[in-house]
Amino acid sequence: MNAVVAAAAAGRGGLAITAEVADERVCAVRISSTRPTNLSRLFIGRPAQEAPLLAERIFSLCGVSHRIVAARAIASARQEPVCPSRDREQAIALVADGLSAALRANMILALDGDADRSDLDHIRAVGELLSLLRDLCSEIQGRSAEGGDNRKKPKAVIRNIRALGRDLYARGPQSGAGPASRFPFERLEREFIDGDSFTVAPPDALGDTDDWEVMQRMRTEDASFAALPSLQGRAPETGAFARRWAQTDFSKGALAARLEARMIDITACFAELERAERDPPAPRAVSPSPREGFATAETSRGRLYHWVRLAADGRIEDYRIVAPTEWNFHPTGPFVEALLGAAVRRGRAERRIARLAGLFDPCVPFRLEVKEHRHA
Repeated sequence: MNAVVAAAAAGRGGLAITAEVADERVCAVRISSTRPTNLSRLFIGRPAQEAPLLAERIFSLCGVSHRIVAARAIASARQEPVCPSRDREQAIALVADGLSAALRANMILALDGDADRSDLDHIRAVGELLSLLRDLCSEIQGRSAEGGDNRKKPKAVIRNIRALGRDLYARGPQSGAGPASRFPFERLEREFIDGDSFTVAPPDALGDTDDWEVMQRMRTEDASFAALPSLQGRAPETGAFARRWAQTDFSKGALAARLEARMIDITACFAELERAERDPPAPRAVSPSPREGFATAETSRGRLYHWVRLAADGRIEDYRIVAPTEWNFHPTGPFVEALLGAAVRRGRAERRIARLAGLFDPCVPFRLEVKEHRHA
């Protein structure tokens, strides 16, 4: 276990974002990452069965999702079939993990401002939801380890989650698309609409049709692809906005549209929990060649990919992971594209840009520096 904990500590890092402003307009953006680019090396030489737990520990913010995708990649490399009950468990856990991540991100966004004592009831309710979601993931993981298939307790927890979710994220009576505003989200939207000049357009979304190329690049290229992924000159977007943009209102600006996409995504997750129990959408997994496995799944932050090659003795010979943050915060990717050229008023630029970065939801902390561009 000490080796796993040490590996988890090695996964810490963050993003450094520098935006240059000239005449109150963003004219340059630079992004660098302090997260180690060779994390997949931590898997090499280990028994294959250790990969899921190691992935969960290293990538703790979406740990359950990483564990499940790693398990599917390993199963594919071993040519092991996955039984229907395991499909169901993994599908439920993926939705629960994604919902937890989205709720936490929303709370951080909403509380970074003018939240007051009237919000405490909502905060407590979200805390209760997060606790129920943790219970659900723990129950499924424990039941899977024991080989049982008693579905009564998870069903009861899902019912409680959906009931509480309906109270917190009921569909709004006017728009019919986003959730009702019972927390700082209404005033957050007003803040976002005021003076928003960030680019908002249909995204170049990362999707199912891209999986084959991603797999081939992960198999044939070194770790540089995982650190800076791109596809045929594209740097596509992944996550809630890439999934839900068509249901949002662009007329209110980029920040409000991205918040609305996340809220729609959260609302959909409550229904998806029950669907996953009845008709589980399993992670996509294939074995492109003997002893190789590739798996992908949608997480709250976006599409997650794992690829593994096993040695003849069953140990891990090579391992690659491409996480959502690397697509969204690519140096020429969608965050930079949304930011470049935006008008930002003096004194408000840092907060506005931080809000945009928060809505792209990186899986690591970010540090933002806004400075005046020096003309040559």
